Amino acid sequence: MTATSAVSPYKPREEGNFSTKSRERWCVVKYNDITLGQVEAVWNKLGGMEGVERFLRGEVTFKQPALLRKLASVQVDAVVRLVADEKTRKDANVGWTGDNFKKFFLGNVEEDVEAIIVAVHRLGQSSLDAPIMTELGDRAKIKIAHFFELLKKQSRGEDGVLLTNGYANVAYIKGSDGNVWAVRAYWGSYSSYWSVEANSVGSPSMWVAGVQILSRDS
Repeated sequence: MTATSAVSPYKPREEGNFSTKSRERWCVVKYNDITLGQVEAVWNKLGGMEGVERFLRGEVTFKQPALLRKLASVQVDAVVRLVADEKTRKDANVGWTGDNFKKFFLGNVEEDVEAIIVAVHRLGQSSLDAPIMTELGDRAKIKIAHFFELLKKQSRGEDGVLLTNGYANVAYIKGSDGNVWAVRAYWGSYSSYWSVEANSVGSPSMWVAGVQILSRDS
């Protein structure tokens, strides 16, 4: 039997142009799920080979977008008494609620809720709830009455401070169990109503960049 030499899977590609042959042989050791299209996109973003070389020399740096960027402030009037019941849902045109919201918020009563100014923030990068709440500090929580008042102002999908493009509007609100929940509302362009759910702030799932976070303004 003729002996054959093993070919290392980590053999570097040949120097020179990135030809079709070298593409077939090229493999990435550390990130084995990367594609050539992604590599080319990074190269283009950096401005070709000259830009790549400047980056490797430390002459180009990248700034991470801010976690939260304040977009607007909106006045929410005082509420004498709110019962999170079927009538309140209909007034705000909430057509669907998730199990957690039903369990920890429907039926809740809030009285003498003060008027506040709600700040609307855009999430600049994907994040868990903990970093968002840490950055907001004492301003993080609002009342369920404030949340429903904002939904009512855009109950037909009108333009306003809340997103109606399918992205979430998230507020941190205390439920009947005494815990703070991330309450999210989505506007359905086909269903033409709000869908509302409550998520644990300890969830390992991250909010994607582009969602809106509601908080007290001060």
